[in-house]
Amino acid sequence: MKVSWIVVLRTGCAALFMLAATCSVAVEQRTWTPIASMAAAEAHQAVAADGQYVYAVNSTHVARYDRTTGQRIGLSQGAAIHLNSAFLDQGLLYCAHSNHPQTPELSQIVALDPANMQLSTFKDFGAFGGSLTWAVRKEGHWWCNFARYGKENCETFLVQFDADWNERGRWTYPMEVIRRLGQRSVSGGIWNGDTLLVTGHDDPVLFRLRVPQKEKLLELVATEPAPFAGQGIAVDPQTGGLVGIDRGQRQVVFAAAPQAQAENTPRQLRVLTYNIHHGEGLDRKLDLERIAKVISAADPDLVALQEVDREVGRTGRVDQPAELARLTNLRVAFGGNLALQGGDYGNAILSRLPILRQTNHRLPGVAGVEPRGVLEAAIQTPQADEPLLFYCTHFDHQSDEIRLKSAQAVCELVANVADRAAILAGDLNATPSSAVLKQLGLEWRVANADVLFTSPASKPRRQIDFVLYRPGGTWRVIETKVLDESVASDHRPLLAVFERR
Repeated sequence: MKVSWIVVLRTGCAALFMLAATCSVAVEQRTWTPIASMAAAEAHQAVAADGQYVYAVNSTHVARYDRTTGQRIGLSQGAAIHLNSAFLDQGLLYCAHSNHPQTPELSQIVALDPANMQLSTFKDFGAFGGSLTWAVRKEGHWWCNFARYGKENCETFLVQFDADWNERGRWTYPMEVIRRLGQRSVSGGIWNGDTLLVTGHDDPVLFRLRVPQKEKLLELVATEPAPFAGQGIAVDPQTGGLVGIDRGQRQVVFAAAPQAQAENTPRQLRVLTYNIHHGEGLDRKLDLERIAKVISAADPDLVALQEVDREVGRTGRVDQPAELARLTNLRVAFGGNLALQGGDYGNAILSRLPILRQTNHRLPGVAGVEPRGVLEAAIQTPQADEPLLFYCTHFDHQSDEIRLKSAQAVCELVANVADRAAILAGDLNATPSSAVLKQLGLEWRVANADVLFTSPASKPRRQIDFVLYRPGGTWRVIETKVLDESVASDHRPLLAVFERR
């Protein structure tokens, strides 16, 4: 027995191929549907995305693109040899980095601060036995893949580290995966629920893997066709799907999650609007976690947020839309209307449903008055041929004339799509009997029949926050109510529950 075991060790991958020859390959089950693409010259190794930006990665640089306009607005600074995957976490972009194809193989995780586009070493592994190709964090643990190539690619291994970088587990890949890699190795990986999705180098397929509790060999659950051929992939917080690259076309590709996942979604739609006062409560405490708990307690499908900071000095340069999305486990879109203290201030949308696209429309204003906007998102809803149009806005607080012009502009956005299902939510700074609401009434219906006071939060005495809908025959209002929260912000949140006919 000893002799046989030594022979297997020396023959390495070749022997394992023979042992795996009779194994069955998992059946392809689900398809990730491409829904959009964007040109990016740096889309050669990997990509990551948040609600407003896309980060395209080549071997030596990371480029930051505005995902609405497609314009490149930044390029990383700092030395790099072979960047691989990209992973966004709490406002920083983490990239797997190695000196591949040099030897000995040296690996690091480098961090990119989007505020200054500077690359710096976050974790140096030195010579760890392979080239680091992807690294992601989940529940306080880092999961890092170290690739081997050629005849040794079966020795590619995945390591789990705790927060102090102590190794907690190590796994290799099943031969059903190794066979499809050829002479290449595993290039990208992310967590998708309780399983991993990993990619090869140039094969348009996703391998869904489960991490076993005791064994040291990852379990192949399924292979799934992908609209991009390998390389680094990432979760798209807007759609809930994936974002990858077309290496040959130098494009970023956005893919929606398999439709089967959305078919069990109920027909009811819970819509929340909340002016969060940049997370500062009436007790003068800045507390995003408190805001997130208020949102989550309402169990919403769609959330319209106003007075949201993104990397603003007064709120510690936190990306509030991304942080609220993380805390509530919802997708996010953001529309900045005012440059403020090194960041942006505006509106945000959180969504349980996929956000297919977003557009931030500027509203009419005058010089010297805070600019306003309406954030539009196309929402993929189950059992509907066309996406739902969801609008989030915050009207001017001083001028009746400016508010009225804003109402007219919002009506014009939907005037030519009379039969299109749409919902408008936000802080209108106007009361139900105002000319502003009468103007909106030409195209929209207010969800609540009776006045529901939302402001000020401590002792509300007027309604200036609203949820509106159109067309009338599409929706039935089941419930509208003001949530009993009097401290977290200077407004109270308003919830409307609809049933789509």
